[in-house]
Amino acid sequence: MTTSALGLALGWPGRVLLAECDPLGRRVLPGFMVDRMRGSAGSGLLGLAMAAEADPQATLVPDDHVMSIVDDGRVELLHGLGDPRHGARLRPVWRRLAEALATRDGDVIADLGQIGGADTPAELLMAADAVILVLKPTLVQVDAAKPRLDALREVVDERAAVGACLIADGAYTSAEVERALGVPVLVELPFSRADAQVLSDGARPRLTFRTSLLVRSLDALGRRVRAAVTESETVRTGIARPVSPATTEASQ
Repeated sequence: MTTSALGLALGWPGRVLLAECDPLGRRVLPGFMVDRMRGSAGSGLLGLAMAAEADPQATLVPDDHVMSIVDDGRVELLHGLGDPRHGARLRPVWRRLAEALATRDGDVIADLGQIGGADTPAELLMAADAVILVLKPTLVQVDAAKPRLDALREVVDERAAVGACLIADGAYTSAEVERALGVPVLVELPFSRADAQVLSDGARPRLTFRTSLLVRSLDALGRRVRAAVTESETVRTGIARPVSPATTEASQ
């Protein structure tokens, strides 16, 4: 979910780009950024697609289309489509965008929305160092996650760490979800509507927001993602790679 991806980015150490690559549309500009805009939003993903159409041979430069979402410029946003009818224009872009992001200074968190369909950005999944499936521990969402994980395994590189992030609003435990899906649960986020709405809708944060269980859990997710990637890459080659996680949804 975009909310989880945004929270992960805001707590990420060092420079990070949040790329909204869900073909169904954007959430951050009309949500978290609604009252936080201090300058241009940049042309976003659609502008990048138009640049790619104008020069099919040129190297894409994502930084030409991003905006900063924190004052120190550490966290930047490549905002997604305002109109999902433009989704077809993105298909020729994914491979070139993956190549451009792989050489970018800093880490990248890509929100891919739901996976498994014809519009899945497979090239971004293949380039990711970690893929995190976000879902609630309910029968409906766990059932929906199974075929999506099968589709994910068909395209993701073997070196990529794959895990789940649970939103604690369901009947099943983390252990039960791990057994059902065959992937580790990296963290269980609290179902805290008031705190989540700060990230999803731009609501005014409570005084305790920065120390809330939601924010602390998102920070823990970031640490576990980085640790999983480092462990996976070190075991395989003895060399640790920069982290480029992608987040996906099991269902709406």
